[in-house]
Amino acid sequence: MRKIGNFFTKQGCDWYKWYHSVLPETRDNGQRLLTMTHYAQPFFAKKLKQLQEHLPQNEEITTVNINFDYSAGGIHSDGYIELDEDDKIAKSYLIPISVDAIEKYYTIIFDQTSHRAVTFNSALGLGSKGITTYKQVTREEYGLSDTPFDKKVYEKYLTHLDYNALRGLTVDYIHEWKLGDAMIWPRENFHVSANFTNKNARASVLITTRYT
Repeated sequence: MRKIGNFFTKQGCDWYKWYHSVLPETRDNGQRLLTMTHYAQPFFAKKLKQLQEHLPQNEEITTVNINFDYSAGGIHSDGYIELDEDDKIAKSYLIPISVDAIEKYYTIIFDQTSHRAVTFNSALGLGSKGITTYKQVTREEYGLSDTPFDKKVYEKYLTHLDYNALRGLTVDYIHEWKLGDAMIWPRENFHVSANFTNKNARASVLITTRYT
């Protein structure tokens, strides 16, 4: 399953935008404004239960983030971090809650994987932007080949990244953002945002799960 249509209604999308505005802590990681303190609010427990009811019975929510993106990100996996390295990582669910009326947004999923949460941001020329808890790795550490990346995919979606740094990566799937629809992929798969121009219109909720 790659998508769940109407995961959020329009009203649900608006609620998460409001919730982001009242949360006590927002972090700027150099590519987005994100909130990670949802469980500090007692009334979010009801929302968490509602989210859980949307998901397969063998999955349990581990993280819920609200992201307001002002820059396209780098390549990373949503694998485990030190605090949950014993988890059986499951899926990532990305649900757009705000999109531009004209511009289209995309998320690219790669075939390559890492069960640990890692990123190639530095190798891609982005430095530490977008990094909070993920480990930076190099192409050499991961063992990527020198096979050239698909030039058509690069020119359409990924011109914000260093083309040569993408050698050895292959595309599994390209998601197009639709308001309220959940895009789904295995947490271990590397993925990246496509480039975009409108820096003020895009926001999403990210849910990660583990197998129970």
